[in-house]
Amino acid sequence: MSAARITKRQLKEDTFVATTLKAWEYVQGNEKSFFIGLIVIVCIAAAAAWGTYAKKQAGVKASSQFADALTTFRTGDFKTAEQILSPISKDYGGRREGAYANYFLGKCALETGENLNAIRAFDRYLSKSGSYPFFHDAAMEGKAVALENERRYQEAAETYLDLSKNIKTNSFMETTYLRRAAEDFRIANQTQRAIEVLGMLLDKSVGTDRRDIEIEMEILKG
Repeated sequence: MSAARITKRQLKEDTFVATTLKAWEYVQGNEKSFFIGLIVIVCIAAAAAWGTYAKKQAGVKASSQFADALTTFRTGDFKTAEQILSPISKDYGGRREGAYANYFLGKCALETGENLNAIRAFDRYLSKSGSYPFFHDAAMEGKAVALENERRYQEAAETYLDLSKNIKTNSFMETTYLRRAAEDFRIANQTQRAIEVLGMLLDKSVGTDRRDIEIEMEILKG
């Protein structure tokens, strides 16, 4: 049968054509709702695109500011570095730059003798170090040093001990951290704890180092 003899009924019986006609009839009958929905979709797409752009721009700005802070930090101008790092910590706290800014804020405070600020800054970084662990060991050590400076020797010892058990990058420093923990426990008059840590150190030592630890343990035992 030629195309000229196909009736309307036969056209409607064609599934594809029928579906297309129904869709067009639906759009015509719901024209207002259709275009409102289309506008909503366009707005959502535009918002998503803007969000992606804004996020990218924020990342560029954070990286630029952080680079400026590092340059200043390396020159030894810790106060200026702190002034640059503080807003990075606040404005980009969820980003890598914000987390690392807290670590360097701790370093700046430690260098300028502001031990309590150093402890707080290191703690802020450590709370996010699960996602950004690069400075984990250095931050723990910095915190322990700040605690020692404040004569909070037992807390410093606990920090070193915790670090020795949870080293992320500096595994070669384990015995050093144990030694510092033992010494801080001794200064804090926590003799038994000092002996326990020395016992852990003894298992990792050989030769004269092992002998010296055994002598130190005997002295502490009295």
